[in-house]
Amino acid sequence: METMKPGCASVVRRSTGVPSFATTIIVTLAMLVVTSCAAPAGNDQHKSPPIGHVWTIILENKSYEATFTGLNQNDYLWKTLPSYGLLLRQYYGTGHFSLDNYISLVAGQAPTPDNQNDCPQYKDVQPGSPGADGQVNASSGCVYPASLPTLFNQLDGNKVSWKVYVQDMGNTPSREDPYHCGIPGPPAGAGVPDPGSATAQDQYVPKHNPVPWFHSLIDNPADCAKVVPLGGLPATAGHPAENSLAQDLAREATTPQFSWISPNNCSDAHDATCKGDNLSGDPNNHQGGLYAADLFLKQVVPEIMKSPAFQHDGMIQIIFDEAFPPYKMYGNSIADFTGDTTASLNTPTDTAQSIIACCNELPGPNTTQPGFQAFGQDTTPGGGITGAVFISRFIRPGSITDQPYNHYSWLRSMEDLFQAKTGGTDGEGHLGYAGAEGLRPFGVDVYNNPDGRALQPAPSGIAIYPATASSDDPEKPIVTGPAVPVR
Repeated sequence: METMKPGCASVVRRSTGVPSFATTIIVTLAMLVVTSCAAPAGNDQHKSPPIGHVWTIILENKSYEATFTGLNQNDYLWKTLPSYGLLLRQYYGTGHFSLDNYISLVAGQAPTPDNQNDCPQYKDVQPGSPGADGQVNASSGCVYPASLPTLFNQLDGNKVSWKVYVQDMGNTPSREDPYHCGIPGPPAGAGVPDPGSATAQDQYVPKHNPVPWFHSLIDNPADCAKVVPLGGLPATAGHPAENSLAQDLAREATTPQFSWISPNNCSDAHDATCKGDNLSGDPNNHQGGLYAADLFLKQVVPEIMKSPAFQHDGMIQIIFDEAFPPYKMYGNSIADFTGDTTASLNTPTDTAQSIIACCNELPGPNTTQPGFQAFGQDTTPGGGITGAVFISRFIRPGSITDQPYNHYSWLRSMEDLFQAKTGGTDGEGHLGYAGAEGLRPFGVDVYNNPDGRALQPAPSGIAIYPATASSDDPEKPIVTGPAVPVR
């Protein structure tokens, strides 16, 4: 299966539903879908609209096939929310497993041996020396040196307010420090064990928080003060109270310009059976997966959509870190996974499982392939197609794009949106592989309502097909409804 689109450059230069008032969601004329990955020189189609507030909600471990085909109990995400915005049918992760994707998103770093294994030991990167293309040499460890900036540092430099909201962080203070960016302990020397799974009382895991992995953030108390539990923090000795997401949304003046939201290991769809409760209201309900994620989204997305900041100039992004099985031929795989998850026990047929990349993703200096040996059989770069949903007044409800994007595209787009124009790998404000020559940021296929006119929700032309592969499958999914017509 072809894993990269022609023309993609690879060289680096240097409640329970949407509130009724949102039915007139402010969002334009759909533009033609662009299918190449490289941005034509001198083209103005990637100019960002006047979006002033962004909320990025990151979910876990689901392929496009799992999320957007009706396979699971998640009608809110795969039916309701796309009718208010855009379905990105070819949004890709950059590796496996979780942590390397978070690091790619906020710093443009390619996977490394430890972070693609979710960093079982929380310790500093070694040797930590600068590599080519804005990468850091990292044969071991996961906490990057202070010399490596992140998107959050860029926002600080441009005086753009930001906050990271992390569900359950601090429930067990001996497990993670809610006043120190949620780190599990000091990363110096041998470091400390990194809790990779939830407990019944605390479903927070550091690997789903983008901040603890950078000394440029964790060494700065002012930055750690912006990393808070989703429900806020009460005042304690030496620490002022921190607002919850809901409190910050009450007024535009208290709403950060950029908000990152990490649900806990149940609400992000990571755990199929949750260690603690989901948000159903039933204290004995431990059902996880996309069912639990839908419960979270039904609570949080309407809160954001009714906020003054969103209604003024906001954008909500719902993305996934990576794609896990089930896979279909279209975009993710040419065969279903059939072997054991232990690499040494896999059957030879598992090498047909192709978890693919887009945009000529580079492996970086530290791994042969991003996500190598994910599921014991990954043979290609990338994290597969997850799909994504964006909602904004500058996006036409019910629209679709098949333009390929990945986490580096996301980072480049956020850097452009918030005016990071200097430094970075390319000297134009793009960190790491977000500075790849020709990498396409979100364009007119995404920002397809440039005048921000109020438009009614519209059904999305979602692809419907079985989420398992067979030999007679078409190369493209069957679309039961057309995309919003171009006028």
